[in-house]
Formats: sequence, structure tokens, C-alpha cells
Amino acid sequence: MKRSLFFIIPFIVFAYLSLILFQRACDYTMNLQAEKRLPFNHKTHLTQYGADCETCHQYYDNGRFKGLPTVAECTQCHDRGGEVHNPDPTVPTKKAMLDSYKDTDKPWQAFAAQPDLVYFSHKVVMTATYEDGRKKSRCGSCHGDKAGSTTTEKIKGKMLMGQCMDCHTALHISNKCLVCHD
Repeated sequence: MKRSLFFIIPFIVFAYLSLILFQRACDYTMNLQAEKRLPFNHKTHLTQYGADCETCHQYYDNGRFKGLPTVAECTQCHDRGGEVHNPDPTVPTKKAMLDSYKDTDKPWQAFAAQPDLVYFSHKVVMTATYEDGRKKSRCGSCHGDKAGSTTTEKIKGKMLMGQCMDCHTALHISNKCLVCHD
């Protein structure tokens, strides 16, 4: 009996410590304070310019989420050769702060990166509709009220698997493991 405990106790201790380590690593990854080298005002873009989330946060042809925009995507509206001041507040003006970046640069970092074992399709979630045509989900469901935000700070706390599953249940989306995990 003592001999079997001699082998089981280290295994239990190792398993417990591994669980704690992996949980902390996941929490750390999901809650990094992302570097934001340029100021950004969501409220202005969404209300004053009439943009929506998909204007800047687009999808690749295969449906994968592009994430944060490049400087080239910003300069489609904020023309590098445009006017710095415009009396019409609905017209995007030139942003001199973009001049120090190449078109391929992304001067922002995301707050969270999905762990490799998780697959999340923004396009699938954002295009899902009820039978009457209403969209099942909007950006604010996970990201909070960005339309009222004047910064790039994180509004909602960390996204835990339980929150994802609660949302899946509410929206009648399967909670089977293979829906999100490869």
C-alpha cells in the first residue's frame, strides 16, 4: 500500500501543478495589456463617420477574421494627401500620425489571442441570423459598448469558456467540443 502511494502522490501533485500552470498561462494570454501606439476613438468612427465594426475589422476571402486594420486600411478614409482640417465633421481628415508608418503596419496589438486549441469564426457568429432575419449576435455581445468608447481600452473582462458556452446556449448554437476545438 505504501509503495503505491509513493508513486501516486507525485503524479497527483504534478497533475495539480500542471493544471494551475496551464490555467495561469491561458489567463495571461487572454488578458495581456496590448500596446496601443496610436490613439483611436471608436465613438467618433461609429457615430460621426457612420462606420460600422466591419468597416475596419474585416474578413479574409476564406471567412477568417483579419483582426486589427493595417495603416493602409486607415488611409482609405484618412487620405495621406488629404486635408488636415475640414469644416465638415463627417469627413475623415488626414492623420499626420499615420505618416510615420508603412501601409502594412498595424500600430495596435490585440488584447487577446485565441489559444491554438480554439477556433473561433467571427464571420460565422456575426452573420448568423434568426428565422426572421435578425442577427443573432453583435460585436458588443463580446466586446462591450465600443460605440460609446473614446479609447482602445478593453471594456469587457476576460472571455472564459463558460461565457462562450452560455452565449452558444442562448443563441441555440451547438456546444459540442469540435465546434470550437480542433
